[in-house]
Amino acid sequence: MEQSPLKKSSKIFHVILFCIVVSKGQNVDPLSFAFDKKYGQVEVGGPFVGMEFHHSNPLPSRISFYYPVANSIDVSTGYWERDASRPMAIGIQVGNGKKKWIGKEGWRYDLSPHTVSFYDRDSLVSYKIRYEFCLNEPAAVFSLNVKNESGISRRVTVYSHLLLALRTCQTYSRKDSAAMEYIPQNQAVIANFPDADTKFASVFVMNAGEHAAKTWIDADEIRATDDGKSLWIDSTLAAGELTAKKRIRAMAAYQYVKELQPGEVMTIVQVIGSSNQDEAAKKVLAPSTIWQNEINAFNDLVRKKASSETIFRTNDPKIDRTLQWSKAILTTNAHYIDWRIVPMPCPAEYNFFFTHDLLMTNLGAVNFDLDRVKNNLLYVASLAKDSIIPHAFYWKDDGFKLEMCTPSNWNHLWFIEVSASYLRHSLDTATIKQLYPLISKSLSEILTQLKSDNLMYAFRPDWWDLGWKEGPRTYITALSIRAIEDYLFIASMIDKGNPSLLNLEHHANNMRSALVTKLWDDSVNFLINYNGADKDIHRYMGSLLAPSYHLLDEARTNKMLETTKEDLLAPNVGIRAVMPADFDQDSVIKYFKIVGDEAGKAYTYINGGVWPHNNAWYALALNAAEKSEEALAFVKQMMTIDGVAESPNGIPAMYEYRYSNPSSSKYGEIDKPSFLWAGGFYLYTMYTLAGMNDNVWNLSVGENHAQFDSTIYFNYTFGDMKDVSLGGNGKQFSEISFDGKKIPSLILPVERRSAKNISIKFGSTSEPYLTNANAVVHSVKYSTAKKQFECMVSSFKGHSTTLNISGKAKPNRILLNGKLIKNVVVNKKSETLFNIAVMFTASNSSDKITIKW
Repeated sequence: MEQSPLKKSSKIFHVILFCIVVSKGQNVDPLSFAFDKKYGQVEVGGPFVGMEFHHSNPLPSRISFYYPVANSIDVSTGYWERDASRPMAIGIQVGNGKKKWIGKEGWRYDLSPHTVSFYDRDSLVSYKIRYEFCLNEPAAVFSLNVKNESGISRRVTVYSHLLLALRTCQTYSRKDSAAMEYIPQNQAVIANFPDADTKFASVFVMNAGEHAAKTWIDADEIRATDDGKSLWIDSTLAAGELTAKKRIRAMAAYQYVKELQPGEVMTIVQVIGSSNQDEAAKKVLAPSTIWQNEINAFNDLVRKKASSETIFRTNDPKIDRTLQWSKAILTTNAHYIDWRIVPMPCPAEYNFFFTHDLLMTNLGAVNFDLDRVKNNLLYVASLAKDSIIPHAFYWKDDGFKLEMCTPSNWNHLWFIEVSASYLRHSLDTATIKQLYPLISKSLSEILTQLKSDNLMYAFRPDWWDLGWKEGPRTYITALSIRAIEDYLFIASMIDKGNPSLLNLEHHANNMRSALVTKLWDDSVNFLINYNGADKDIHRYMGSLLAPSYHLLDEARTNKMLETTKEDLLAPNVGIRAVMPADFDQDSVIKYFKIVGDEAGKAYTYINGGVWPHNNAWYALALNAAEKSEEALAFVKQMMTIDGVAESPNGIPAMYEYRYSNPSSSKYGEIDKPSFLWAGGFYLYTMYTLAGMNDNVWNLSVGENHAQFDSTIYFNYTFGDMKDVSLGGNGKQFSEISFDGKKIPSLILPVERRSAKNISIKFGSTSEPYLTNANAVVHSVKYSTAKKQFECMVSSFKGHSTTLNISGKAKPNRILLNGKLIKNVVVNKKSETLFNIAVMFTASNSSDKITIKW
């Protein structure tokens, strides 16, 4: 690797954490969580290496490498048995006592998104095992501290074994043997795999701490004997002297011996990595300081992204810790693939790129990191073929493989929504013009699934990527309505002469109606699906998209939330993916043409498991239903690091899914505890609960927002980064000002995009203000002297436009481009406010609305 795919910075960021959690009068690092229950999974990693642990065991069950391609050290017999994998072993002998193998049981640990330290002790010694990861080099650093806790001097011997057996990406073929090298300068062991499906990778282990008394490389020899007759490597051998012509069952094993005085610590450090064979020797000959610099640089990057580059502070420790943790997860869950560092769902368990993970996560990231979203969208575009976006990208057998999205793939819809969201936040039309052919293609592809009943059809049940039974679907219909309307917004900004826009608007309106008239079921008070002509008896969590997107009336929204609470809510755990959880039954498997148990056993995985976006959409639906306080309480309990850790079988995790059978002792058990979406959806949800809405046509401040104990402060992207403060009491709007200039609007007008500071206050106001608009809002102003409100908007010719204005009195005259308009509805909004709905057909250019009192 001639040049790192990440830019090496000459500046090392020494981040001081101002946003702290206060516990028992002491400052606590918000990116560190102490956990002592000694159960559950841990996953941590960096751009090039990730590690997976089970049962709070301090030794990894899996080590995943991403350079030169995705290979892993994993000796499990199957996916659901991966907790039994034991590729690493640590032995301890004190004096002439019996040698014991430690780390086979759960230890307490301190977890961060990018590192973990495990702790244990016995009557004579205490242990600390730590795992850290490099920023620019393809390696991780393992360290073991052994401290003499007795009152006398003791000789301590430590044995370290790591089996160098690789699993290949996708096919999961096991490679047990390799050609070996030993380099004595750094006591480094290199396993060279002459297998094309590993891309001829080398795995190396370098001793970088205490000097090892002995080293050996043959797993069969070390297993055959434990009396010192193993294939020891004398550290005086010349570099490369032991290079093997034949392949052996590879192991990197070391023995360390030291006389420890009372309180003295023995520190063992090993660098574990993977590279191309022609560069492995150079990697291990690098000075030991480079590895310390590398892990420091990665730590600095994670903390910069989490805590200092952007802020979001509510002064609620649980909420704020998880906000920082989420941003850290978005930084750490990015891996090397084919000369790029791209978002990946997990630190260790997934070794391939999914477009879906990138897109859904960026619904949250777009609020504070436009560069990330832009680069991610352009990366997806770089993999496109004939303007069709990819579904997945990974290494397999002899090269990188690319799976393209089929016409029914929901990635098309998320790609449109994230692109539109990026445009609303950035106003970057140049990038969107680059993406526009792909956006248009995605819409045309997905609309092949629109049938004559104005509903979207799919083979998959709900949001899943398995099953094969076609019928109309609530999830994809709701998502398609949003995607069409997002496309209308995009086209209005860069292609308003597009002749298809009016027809698309007609489709969206018909779909809105059909969603309710044909998929709402009064018998269950829920939006359902059909399979052919058969009514699907399941309640799927994907239906929550409809109330989240404001596609249901108030009465149905409230009924649906009650059904969700009764049928899908697993108490103290979260919202299940589906109920009943019967997709493991033979009859259901046969009916939906599912392959075996790929949906999971009952209450596992998508068959009734609890996922992070389930919880997010439920909270967003509550907020849309003016139940913002309930939504915030739900988020604190179900989605924060502290809330999850305090729940049944909880651990400090932003997880993929949880087991949800309440009658089981495993209730709430977590799988994949460091999951990209969880961070993205938490951020998306918190920005929305704070009042920042990403509507179809504009960014706006929501009168539906959660109440916090004090003014909250956060960064927010609108044109560029803004410093935002939001405070006051109640839900009624008081004022919003941009760099001190008041604007009578809940919508952020385009003309204010260059402001640096936004101040939002709730309470009451005597002046009228704009509350909603389904057109791009360019400017809003109110003259107290003239008692006159003016608003400039744009969309596309023929667009059915509605503006909503709140005021304390009924208006006298309303003008559209200087002419009197009569299509106005005025209703009582509250005891003191009227809602004025102004409806008109848009012109080919901007439209000016004037209201006089």
